[in-house]
Amino acid sequence: MSTPMVQVENLSKSFGDNLVLDSLSLSVAKGEVIGIIGPSGSGKSTLLRCINFLEKPNAGVIVIDGERITIDSHDPSKLSGNKIAHLQSKVGMVFQQFNLFPHMTAKENIMAGPRYVLKEKAEIYEEKATRLLKQVGLPEKADAYPEELSGGQQQRVAIARALAMNPQVMLFDEATSALDPEIVGEVLAVMRTLANDGMTMLVVTHEMGFVRQVADRVIFMDDGKIVEEGDPAVLFDKPTQQRTKDFLSAILSHTD
Repeated sequence: MSTPMVQVENLSKSFGDNLVLDSLSLSVAKGEVIGIIGPSGSGKSTLLRCINFLEKPNAGVIVIDGERITIDSHDPSKLSGNKIAHLQSKVGMVFQQFNLFPHMTAKENIMAGPRYVLKEKAEIYEEKATRLLKQVGLPEKADAYPEELSGGQQQRVAIARALAMNPQVMLFDEATSALDPEIVGEVLAVMRTLANDGMTMLVVTHEMGFVRQVADRVIFMDDGKIVEEGDPAVLFDKPTQQRTKDFLSAILSHTD
């Protein structure tokens, strides 16, 4: 069996007395697309933020592309900044909000990471930005500023910006939830193309149709734990856990 691209072992995270992730374990193969669903407050976003160390877990192990970090439950602050930075360099993340630099054009936003963080040569990061704008369907918006772009266009630029850092894994945290319904499809189309191209992806979303069509595996979370996981067609149509049945019944009836 090949080495997982992402592995989480007994991951725990608390905010004060609130236990958000409860000894959660997860393994993701290279090229696998994981859909993560569940009610608000179930720990979905915190899981992604811990994988990328935007939140520091209290305990557990995180492995990204063979890079292993063990969190000391007695002293989580012992984590090495250099090791975390190296792990973060392998992971791209796209958020609900686009977080583009307002004073930079679309192309400049995409070039910023390769230019200032990766220290790539100008001809490399300029070609990369042009290529990525084409990949997300916005070649004509290279010189547009964020305020001149629609929400869907801004989110596609944000995806291109994350891809510019050459990630091994992409994390999507409700990437379409801030968008008007009529432009959600254009962002999902970019994500679908990434999946078809073999990118390893963890996707927190309420877009059940996207999960059913694109995900290799779907995970249902509640109370900081994985309640149930499996093939989307099986889990959506024949969930085995009552909590999963209740959630899907509520959310699918709401979207009909």
